[in-house]
Amino acid sequence: MDDMRDRCGANFRRLAQWAAATEAQAIPPLVMDKAARILADDLSAIVGARAEPELVRFQQRMLARRGPPEATVWRGGTDRTGRIDAAVCNALAADFLELDEGYRPVPCHAGLYVLPALLAHAEAANLSCQDLLRALVLGYEVVTRVARGFEVDKVVMQSHGRYAALGAAAGVGIAKGMDADMLAAALGAAVTLIGPGPRNHLAEGAMIRNAWPASGAWNGLMAIEWTECGLGGIPEAVYDVYATVLGARPVPQRMVDGLGEQWAVLDGYTKIYACCQHLHSAVEAALQLRAEHPDLARPGAIERIDVQTHPLALPLVNPAPGTTLGAKFSMPHAVAAALLQGHAGAAAFSSDTLADAAIGQLRQRVATTAWEPLLPAPNDRPARVTVRLADGSILSAECLSARGGPDRPLPADTWRTKLIELAQPVYPRIVAVLDEIVSGDARRRAQPWPDLVREMTQSP
Repeated sequence: MDDMRDRCGANFRRLAQWAAATEAQAIPPLVMDKAARILADDLSAIVGARAEPELVRFQQRMLARRGPPEATVWRGGTDRTGRIDAAVCNALAADFLELDEGYRPVPCHAGLYVLPALLAHAEAANLSCQDLLRALVLGYEVVTRVARGFEVDKVVMQSHGRYAALGAAAGVGIAKGMDADMLAAALGAAVTLIGPGPRNHLAEGAMIRNAWPASGAWNGLMAIEWTECGLGGIPEAVYDVYATVLGARPVPQRMVDGLGEQWAVLDGYTKIYACCQHLHSAVEAALQLRAEHPDLARPGAIERIDVQTHPLALPLVNPAPGTTLGAKFSMPHAVAAALLQGHAGAAAFSSDTLADAAIGQLRQRVATTAWEPLLPAPNDRPARVTVRLADGSILSAECLSARGGPDRPLPADTWRTKLIELAQPVYPRIVAVLDEIVSGDARRRAQPWPDLVREMTQSP
C-alpha cells in the first residue's frame, strides 16, 4: 500500500510539473480551439441561468457586500466584485441549467470546475485570452487525469464535490505561473478540501447540489492563497483522499500516460438538452418519436412508457420531482416533457413544468429497466424508449449515443444557436466576440481578457 501511495504521489507531482512547464505554444491549435469552445459554452450556461430565483437572491447578497471591482458577475449588466466572490457567484450559476460542458470518458465536468475561478483570476490579473485558454486546457487535463486515475465501482458521490476544488486550484495555479513544487503543493491542498456531494441528492432534488461547484471554486482559490502563505499540501494527498478515504481503486499510470500527446478537452461533450447527460439518449429517442408522431403531444393517447437504459441513468427515476434540479435528474420527467413539449431545453425543466398536470400524469406512466447487454464506449450510455398507446399500438425508438459527444459532435450552427439563446439577450456583443475567439482569431486571443469582457458586456 505504501508503494501504491508513493506511485500515486510521484505521478501527481509529475502531472503538476508538466502542467507548470507547458507553454501555450506547445498546445496544438485544435486543442486550443476546443478550449475556446468550452469557454464560450460554459459562459453561455452561466449567463443563461441569470433569472433563476435562488441564484438571483444569492448574487444580490454577494453584490450587496461588494468587494473591490476585480471581476464580473455574468448575470447581465456590468456588476463586478472581488475575484473570489465573483468566482463563487459564477460557479453557482454554471450548473444551474444543466447546460454546462462535460467530460465523456468518466463522469466529470472539468470545465465547470476550472473556469469560474479562472475567469475571475484572468480578469483581476489582466491575463490575455491566450493565457486563459492555456490554463483551461492544462487545468482540464489535471482534473480529468485524476478522475481517470481513481476508479470507482459504484458511483455514490457526484463529481462536482469530488473534483471542483481541484479544478479551481489547477486553473488558477497554472495561470499564476506557479512553479512545479508550488503547484503540486496547491493541488495537494485542494484535494483535501473537496466535498462529499452524495449523488442520490440529485435525484431527490436537493438544491444545495448547485452550490457544490461554488464551494469548490472558493476552496480551490483559498488553496492557492494558503499555499502561497506556506500552508500547502502534499502530492500523496491524492492517494490519501481518493483511495484511502473514498475507497477508489488507484490506477496511477493514467495520471501521466500520453502527457502532451493526448488532450482531454477533445473528449468533452456539449449539451443541448437541459438535464443530466445520463438521460440524453432517452431524451433523444423520445424526441425522435415525437417528431415522427406529433399526436404524442396528447397525454391521453399514451398508456405506458418503457425506457431501457444504462447503469448511470437507472437510479434517476423520481416520478414526482419537487424542484427544478430534481426534474433535471428525473428520467420520468425528462421523457414525459420531451414527448409532450417536443423539446428538452431549459423551459422543459422549469418550475412551471413541475406543476403541469399533463406532465405529472405522464411521469407516473414511465418505467425504467436495464439495457442488456452493456455496450462498449461510445455506446455505453444508450436508451430505448417504447411507448404503448391507448389503442394498443406500440412505438419505439433508440439512441445508442446522444448528440454532442466527440463521436457525434454538434454542427456549428446548433452550438451557436445555444449561445445566442442563452447569452445574447442580455449581452448583444457576446456572440460576435466569442465567435472570433473560437475561430482562432490571433488578435482576439492576444487581447487582455478584461478588455474582451468590457466589450462583451457593453450596452449596444
